Amino acid sequence: MSSIELETAADIGRRLAREAIWHEGHCNWVGAWPDDAADGSLAVTYSALGVDLYGGTSGVALFLAELYRATGEEELRRTARGALRQALRGAGDLPPSMRPALYSGALGVALAAALAAPLLAEQEPLESAARLAVVEPMPQGERDLMSGDAGAVLALLMLAMLLDDDRPRAQAVEFGANLLANARRDGPALSWPARGLPEEPSLTGLSHGASGCALALLELWQATGESSYREAAKAGFAYERSRFDAEAANWPDLRKLDGSERRSFATLWCHGAPGIALARLRAVESKLGPWALEEARIALDTTHRAVLGEVAHGGNFSLCHGLAGNAEVLLHGHESLGAERTQDAELARRVADNGIERYAGGAEPWPCGTFEGAATGLFLGLAGIGRFYLRLHDRCLPSLLLPTPRQLAAVNRGPAGARTPSDSPAAR
Repeated sequence: MSSIELETAADIGRRLAREAIWHEGHCNWVGAWPDDAADGSLAVTYSALGVDLYGGTSGVALFLAELYRATGEEELRRTARGALRQALRGAGDLPPSMRPALYSGALGVALAAALAAPLLAEQEPLESAARLAVVEPMPQGERDLMSGDAGAVLALLMLAMLLDDDRPRAQAVEFGANLLANARRDGPALSWPARGLPEEPSLTGLSHGASGCALALLELWQATGESSYREAAKAGFAYERSRFDAEAANWPDLRKLDGSERRSFATLWCHGAPGIALARLRAVESKLGPWALEEARIALDTTHRAVLGEVAHGGNFSLCHGLAGNAEVLLHGHESLGAERTQDAELARRVADNGIERYAGGAEPWPCGTFEGAATGLFLGLAGIGRFYLRLHDRCLPSLLLPTPRQLAAVNRGPAGARTPSDSPAAR
């Protein structure tokens, strides 16, 4: 082992390998999962993992495959292969509404398989990924990054690069057209109403809001050179600007979680400043305008304050709505903006060090995004915590918080560790 971060990731990976439940060459886990209780509150249940990238076996398989590449430990490879088989077998049985979904459906499984296959020196997952990548837009589906058109665009653009196949890119254009056709226009702004809340204000944020849709359109512009996507992306960001609250230095979470009309503000990857920071950093890289840098700085400052407030009492470490995810956002800010965000990198390092000190020795369990119990998957549980430390060890691993073709420019390939930068226009 060459770093404390890699050793921490490896400890988590070995635990996952020990706890895997096997049957006929496939493996799965039982883990905590948030569920709605009868009274409307949040409950935690325990169940077998699904197949999805967000919380299922494909996300765990990807982490273990990447960890195998870093350590060479055969048990990690064996478990990654078993988890990937489980995911690929189940992905084909998903209902049509879940096939074109990045984090919650079949396209995410395809992406995990395409990323993991060369690390495991296996061809079959690539062939399965190519089959799963054949999807069609859903007229009545979601539009967001989590499970809708925006996520499909990003997944397909990345799969086009990984599979060296232009067909997924052509399909991404179809999903982009669906995204534009279902936008809500208000003057210079575009937004996307949630499918189940057509009369409510469109959401802000990365996972379910305008940032995710604008990010997808921005990547389509990068991939095709079609200026209409660039203008639509700017209009999506303009919608969020119209909702910005200067006093809170944040963008409101417009979900009515408790049925009240009061404004609430989240500071998470999924809702609020951290996820919005990632989208604005990509807008800065794409030179969309000076507003992008201003908004990126505001979002990073708000994220920094939130992490400072949470790190002292040891909040949950999940990627979706915990310290690991917010620390990754701060690292993205430092990588994009350089020395002006040095304090962000230092705080992310403090988060990592505190996690190792408190939880790596096993005295206390890693706190997961379910807030009680041990979750296993990538965005709420141990696999994501392990991947946070693995990415600290090797920053060339592509970010799954900002899943864009550009992230694949230096993706690691194969157990020998060769890196293959892409010359594709979509990576620039």
